[in-house]
Amino acid sequence: MNHRLVRPLVAGAAAVAVASGGWLAYDSLRAGETHSVHSSYAFDVKDETKVAGFADYVVVATVDRIAEVQERDGTPYTVYDVTVDQTLKGEPVKTLRVVQLGGTLGKDTWRVDGEPLLRPGTTYVLAAKTEQGRGTHQLVGGADVPIVDRAAARAGGSGPVAEWETNVDRQRWPEELPKSS
Repeated sequence: MNHRLVRPLVAGAAAVAVASGGWLAYDSLRAGETHSVHSSYAFDVKDETKVAGFADYVVVATVDRIAEVQERDGTPYTVYDVTVDQTLKGEPVKTLRVVQLGGTLGKDTWRVDGEPLLRPGTTYVLAAKTEQGRGTHQLVGGADVPIVDRAAARAGGSGPVAEWETNVDRQRWPEELPKSS
């Protein structure tokens, strides 16, 4: 090897090592950031009778744990294991694996504006559509996800559960969508 090239090569390698170390130090010291995920919906998800009509499941369920955070097309989706206390629509089940747009990857968190991420240990009324071939059920985004008092729900005295029972009774397919969706 030519001795004239040794010094520039060593200096270049040292510069790359210093720059890489600097980036790693910066990344390890930086605070995590929260990013907004913007979403649009094919129908009015504030109309809960349409949400009930579109969903395969409407359940009263307690989030047991975050099973994983998946990256799909550059966006995180949080996968939760939930225990179903009551099935308002769909085949009765004891557990579901529910997916929500948003989540935390590394230090950064992504959230849809106005849609808080589910919290383990909390009971909700959840409306979800089956994701074919994945074994998961996607939360119907934009829908109200009310927190429920688990004891009141079991005793039959929960307002949010009663509202969703009415929504399921009055459910209708969103006319904005083709019936095959």
